[in-house]
Parts: sequence; C-alpha cells; structure tokens
Amino acid sequence: MVLTLALVAACSRAAAPSGGSGPAQAGGAPGLPWDGGTAPVTLAAAPPALDPLVAARLDEVQHIIRDGAAPSRLAKVVSAYTGEPASLVARKTALAALRATRERPVRLAALLDAGHAPGMEPEDDPLWPDLVEALAETWAVENTAGGRRRMLGEKDPRMRLLLVSSLALYAGSNRGLSDMTIPQRRVLRGELMRLYPTLPPRVRQQIDAFAARINVNARGTL
Repeated sequence: MVLTLALVAACSRAAAPSGGSGPAQAGGAPGLPWDGGTAPVTLAAAPPALDPLVAARLDEVQHIIRDGAAPSRLAKVVSAYTGEPASLVARKTALAALRATRERPVRLAALLDAGHAPGMEPEDDPLWPDLVEALAETWAVENTAGGRRRMLGEKDPRMRLLLVSSLALYAGSNRGLSDMTIPQRRVLRGELMRLYPTLPPRVRQQIDAFAARINVNARGTL
C-alpha cells in the first residue's frame, strides 16, 4: 500500500506540467518544482521481512488462541521462551490472552506457571513488569492467604520476587485497599518485612509504597 501510494504521488508530480502547475504558470503562481524534464521518482522502502522465528512463535500463539486459548498452554509459551528475544511479541500476546481468562483460580495458577524461568533474572526479562501487573490484578481477598503462604515458603528466587512484588502492588492499589481490612494489611506488611532484607531495591520500593498507604481507606487516612 505504501509503495502504491508513492507511485501514485510520483505519477501526479510527473503529470503536473500538463495542467499548468509549477513556476512556469502564467502569473508566476507557485506550484510543484518543474524544470521541463522528468520529475525524480522516490519509492518508499519495502518493510523488512519478518524474522522466521518471530513468525513461527506468533503462529504458535495464534493457533493456541484459535484452539480455545487454554491458559496452561499460554503460560507455557510465556515461560518456555523467556530469554529468547525473538519470542517477546509472542510472549506478550500469550500473556494478554491469559489475562482475559475469566475464572480467577485458573488464571492465577496459569500466571504462576508462566513466571517459571530458571536461570533468568527478572531484570533481564522485558516482560517482567507486565507479568507482575497481571498477577497483581488476579489477587483478591479469597486467594491472598494462599499466595502469602506460598510467598513465605517459596524457594525459587524468581518466583518469590513475583509473589512479593505482585502482592505488594495489589495491597497498595485502590482495589487492594478496598478489599483488605487494615488488620489484614498489617499482617501482610509483617510478612513482607520478614523478607525485606533479602529483596532487591526495586522490590523494597514496592513494599514501601504499600506500607505508606496501609492506614488509608475510602474515608481517608485513619
């Protein structure tokens, strides 16, 4: 389409003199530059070819979605291709489809599976912030107790950070402040503080942001 439009524009420029356009018009009316010769034709560059691996990964995700968007299969794409730059778009697409899963318990289990990526540090994964946000969106009063227990007993450092970050983000959000009572928030803060010394600065900041709002509710600070 770009190439077609460029050709159309070029043809229009070439045809301009027959219509009296250009500086040679009577009265010196401004128009397209014209030197009596053939106007140069500049074609738009063709879009770069899609990398075969990028195309293959996208085809895989699209097939999963067309086949019913099974959360477990989408989670496997997000997890298995971590650290593969060519798969980032496919992983983002899979995560977006996974976030649309209506059943909260199913979505929660799949998102936790999606977080597994042995040997890959969170800061090296460009999808990490999206994964944390997706899990934070999935926490609710009915499942945070199980999430906190898993957080305290988790041995995988990456998974522990995913749990800590997402729970802190949820608890400090307006939704979390609406869902959780102040005693529940204080219990969570105590559990987060047990892990605090072992956490990287970016995760400590998330906990600090939650702690700063711990006494806030719909009526303001208590």
